[in-house]
Amino acid sequence: MTVGRKVFVLKDESRIDPISKETREVLISIYYPSNPVEHESKYISLFEPNISSSIDMLSSMGVDKDYIHNLDTKIHNDESVDITAKNCPVIFVAPAFGVVRDMYSFCVEHLVECGFVVITIGATHESIFSIFPDGRFIQQSNEISEIDSLDIHSWKQLLKLRVEDMSLVMKNVDKVLDSDQDLRAIVDVNEMGIIGHSLGGAAAYELLKREKRIKASILLDPSFHLITASKEEGVSAPLLVARQEKCSFEELENEISPDLLPLLLSGYESLFNSSDLNSSFIKLNGAHHMTFSDIPIHYNEDGIEHKQSTINKYISAFLEEHLKKEDSKFHELLKNKNNDGIDLLDSKGHVI
Repeated sequence: MTVGRKVFVLKDESRIDPISKETREVLISIYYPSNPVEHESKYISLFEPNISSSIDMLSSMGVDKDYIHNLDTKIHNDESVDITAKNCPVIFVAPAFGVVRDMYSFCVEHLVECGFVVITIGATHESIFSIFPDGRFIQQSNEISEIDSLDIHSWKQLLKLRVEDMSLVMKNVDKVLDSDQDLRAIVDVNEMGIIGHSLGGAAAYELLKREKRIKASILLDPSFHLITASKEEGVSAPLLVARQEKCSFEELENEISPDLLPLLLSGYESLFNSSDLNSSFIKLNGAHHMTFSDIPIHYNEDGIEHKQSTINKYISAFLEEHLKKEDSKFHELLKNKNNDGIDLLDSKGHVI
């Protein structure tokens, strides 16, 4: 299957951007099943119309220019919609801190092939760069890049901005879909899910508290120290929390500062104890925090394809069970979890 991509800019006239001091703008990419094309597509096409600035920045971060130029993708910009696709649930994706919204292609391609339409939500001034259709190239602001890991107040402000952006997207999703009759025709807006990674995971959970249209949520190694969870808040949507290999106090005590670690552990425990019966907490052995994004692909990390294939298998099964009503698909998959390097976790991050 070929994956199509369209980019939209949403303006929130009710908010002033804290960095630019102008109207807040939010970039989104919509990915959908498209008609077959004969020509190949390169990963760098995701950075149009300012590929050169993007490559220069990635190169400054250690990415090999020749390698990234030659990476292939199944994604094609602005291709026509495959109208034979029907009843596609909508999945929103909220990226990690600094990660560009289109750097989840490994997951996006798989989800579209499984019959979903995916909307990734940018974070202007927070992503390492944001590329607007008019060619503007906006780098991460110095103010945001310099936030200390223990400056919880500033992180909460950034989280609030993310949630407001995501709420804007959900509020305007019908208007965006209406811009293309074929796209509107294949989407089922009654079935919505959300995937959030790291800071995006904390934001996705906050959105769950307010947005009852979301019927399933996946948090990929979320920022637990920014999550406030309790039974009283009434988050009832099924939840899948997928973590990196190191989860418990014993595994993390030499990895994370002693001031931050208790906040992470208590946030995770609160989330675990407040979650619905349909929720699952797992970890992928061999995974690190950025395994859940395209970043390891950029650096040609050894073994990343296999790990991300496993992530995709569990993500799609969970969403198919809860949004496509394919009963027990995810729970049947869990029966073979050991073969996939997946473990179930308890409230302390220990393997059950």
